[in-house]
Amino acid sequence: MKIEEITPQDIRGMDYNQLIGLTKETNRLPGGRKTVFEIINRTCIDRESGILEIGTSTGFTAIELSKLVKCKITSIDINEISLKEARDRAFQEGLNNINFMKADVNNLPFKDSEFDLVIVGNVLSLMSNKEKAFNECRRVCKKTGFIAAVPMFYIEKPSDNLIKNVSEAIQVNITPLYKKDWDDFFKIPNLEVYWTEDYKFNCVSDDIIKKFVEDILNREHLRKLEKPSFETLKKKYTDYMFLFRDNLSKMGFCIVLLSNKMIWEDPELYTSVKSNE
Repeated sequence: MKIEEITPQDIRGMDYNQLIGLTKETNRLPGGRKTVFEIINRTCIDRESGILEIGTSTGFTAIELSKLVKCKITSIDINEISLKEARDRAFQEGLNNINFMKADVNNLPFKDSEFDLVIVGNVLSLMSNKEKAFNECRRVCKKTGFIAAVPMFYIEKPSDNLIKNVSEAIQVNITPLYKKDWDDFFKIPNLEVYWTEDYKFNCVSDDIIKKFVEDILNREHLRKLEKPSFETLKKKYTDYMFLFRDNLSKMGFCIVLLSNKMIWEDPELYTSVKSNE
């Protein structure tokens, strides 16, 4: 559909992921560029490596990965509009080592043990069957490879109304998860947490959100919308940004690097911590 043909009713029927494609918002995994750097730095990925990214959206993570290391990157998503924008952005950057493709994490179209690193971001939080999705990530990851998960969790208990509104915005029925839930989830036989670190989201001010929305909606392609459609988009997108601010201000996330245990390795007896901890 041409942007000039999008009606207010079309926009009212869109969830947040569809609005990302329409507005061409830069959608990041939690922690953004710093998280991507930590993952690459700590997994020692090089030019000969293969990376699978789950849930690329508009391609930010894949493009950052490509800038850091010119390896083979495969990035998947289920939203064709977002994938088109991701391909356009990679083309603008002159990157030819990323394969963007439509695929579902629950049924990955790849061979066993194909990738050195699988990045799953916060996608697991949105899966109705997290175990199935994660097992697919393990299946396509090499035995000597890493899985990098970046799940979000609540630090403060959210209200029922907040959960309802966020669920409607992203079209996923959310069950509030806490850090302990993820710690328990990753206690999987023959898999170990290689490295992990926790973070807390900042609470963004109203003025910053308003300026962000103004800049996004001032993009040239959105000026082609008919005025009623643009006004509908403006209200819905603004409401979403404030909703997500209120939600994320109660949340944190963790970067978790997971690797297979070596079958010959005994448990580490003499563990240690940093001297300043």
